[in-house]
Amino acid sequence: MSAATATAGGARGRRRGRRGVVVLVVLVLVLAVLAVVAELVLRHVVDRTIADRIESSLPSGTAGHVVADAHGVVIPQLVAGRLDDVDIMTHDLTVRGVPLAVDATVHDVPVRGTGRTGRADGTVRLTASAVRQAGVLDQVAGDVRLRDGGVAYAGRTRFLGTDIRYQVTAAVAAAASGRGVTITPHQVRVTNSALGIDVGGRIPGVSGTPVDVCTARYLPAALRLRSIAITASAATIRIDAAHVPLSDDALRTTGSCS
Repeated sequence: MSAATATAGGARGRRRGRRGVVVLVVLVLVLAVLAVVAELVLRHVVDRTIADRIESSLPSGTAGHVVADAHGVVIPQLVAGRLDDVDIMTHDLTVRGVPLAVDATVHDVPVRGTGRTGRADGTVRLTASAVRQAGVLDQVAGDVRLRDGGVAYAGRTRFLGTDIRYQVTAAVAAAASGRGVTITPHQVRVTNSALGIDVGGRIPGVSGTPVDVCTARYLPAALRLRSIAITASAATIRIDAAHVPLSDDALRTTGSCS
């Protein structure tokens, strides 16, 4: 074989080698694009499926548009059978006609939609008008108003045979059971002062007497109320659950304090 022939053969070999590398790179790029497309499509399907399942399982008297967002790369999680973390958001939810906003994260969610999730935590936000509309605090007194750090309300009682009308400011804290809130009056002012009665800022049965209010009936049974922050314009409630059962009956069932 002449030197020219050998040189030509070597050149053809190098060209075939370069073509092979190019083909491999193109295949890798195509597979990468397909993987990205598959991830995007599956993510949309998974998010929408979760949101639809929640909307269809809301308790009676509850309605709203739900948005779900699974964290991380979805395909490996689908293969493993569980989603690590899913954000659940709804800012137009109504519960028995009361508007509220919910932002929550649910951990360790079964892909099959059966069984139960891992831990869940989040916040529920109600405006001042929504709190009044809900009537949650009606058992305390009428005309309850939010104020920074607590609530204010009016009431009446009898003291030493005299009808007393008063104004109360009170602190609000989550009950240890997680099923309600405890309202503790810390300042009482008599409003019909023309009677000339001085109660020293204290009225027996009112001042310092905690009032327990059940909130569990507004939430799915698995959820617990852990803290509450109040301003004059809104109440923000932190909720959590050790797990959330995924059966329709469980999701539709609200809690109780009995």
